[in-house]
Order: sequence, then C-alpha cells, then structure tokens
Amino acid sequence: MMNTVSDRVMTLPNFLTTLRIIVVPFFIFAMNSKDYSMALKILIFAGLTDCLDGIIARKFKQISRLGIFLDPLADKLLLISVMLSFYMNELVPRWFIILVLTRDLLVVLGWLELYLTRKRISRPTALGKISNASQVIIFGYVLLALNFPVPPMPMYGYYFVGFLSVISLIQYVIIRLSNE
Repeated sequence: MMNTVSDRVMTLPNFLTTLRIIVVPFFIFAMNSKDYSMALKILIFAGLTDCLDGIIARKFKQISRLGIFLDPLADKLLLISVMLSFYMNELVPRWFIILVLTRDLLVVLGWLELYLTRKRISRPTALGKISNASQVIIFGYVLLALNFPVPPMPMYGYYFVGFLSVISLIQYVIIRLSNE
C-alpha cells in the first residue's frame, strides 16, 4: 500500500523532526562541556523522536513533502554533529570518524545535487539505513560506556561499521550514476 504525500507543513512527525534539529546545539554544548550524561540523554531523545516521527507519519498518513526533506536533513545534522564532537573529544579512532564523515558528506552532496538539478529527493536504501543505524549504535555505545561501567567498543566494531559505510557509499554512487 502506497502512502500518499501531502503538502501539509504542520504535522506531528514534522514537529518531532524539528525537535531533533533543535536539540543538535544542546548536544554539541553537552559534548564540549564533557557532560556525557546529558549528551547520552539528548541522543536517546533524538533517537526516540526519529522512531516516532516515522511510525506516526506512516500509521496516521501524515507523510508530507516537508517531512520527506526534513527527516533525512535532521538525521544528517545530528549524526554529523555527533561525529565532529567525538572527533574533537578524541572518543573514537580518528580514522573511523574521517571515514564515516566523508561517506556522509558525499551522500549529502549527492542528495543536494540531485535535488538542485532535478528537484528530486533521493530515497535512502536499506543498506544506507543499516549503515546509519550502525553508526548511531556505535556512537551511542561509546556514550553509554562513558556513563556506565561497560567494556569499551572493541576495534572490530569500528572496522565493521566502517566497512558498512564504504559499501553503502558505493551503492549510492552506483545508483546515482545509473540514473544519469
């Protein structure tokens, strides 16, 4: 069943997505202040609003053009802020941040190019969603380990998520080039 897309701006999913954008500076402030407990709470809040906005949009048929644009933008703003904060605080290997940040920036540039030249919004692939989710999980786990006595992230976790990032980038490039 295909969901219809509306031109409505004021929807609950769009409100939740906007909240996710609003918390980005608070996350950055918490990380720069080394208040990792607050940063973890903000990240959990952002994750919950991300889940809720998608569920509500589909279940109550509140999918909107604005939401289709705003949701991935909010995700990228938050994830890039997380990556830069982790990089600056040296909380994960630098090569890992450079790899996943480069992938995300290239995906965003491709997304913007497609939108500006063809007025089309690229849909995320399943592999892209898995890659993003694995990044969120690894960053969330590192924050969890900073707040609770859990073992640090093993190096193979970074390798695996880095591999997913590279593979998903290759998939996006292939898809984009095949749409020329």
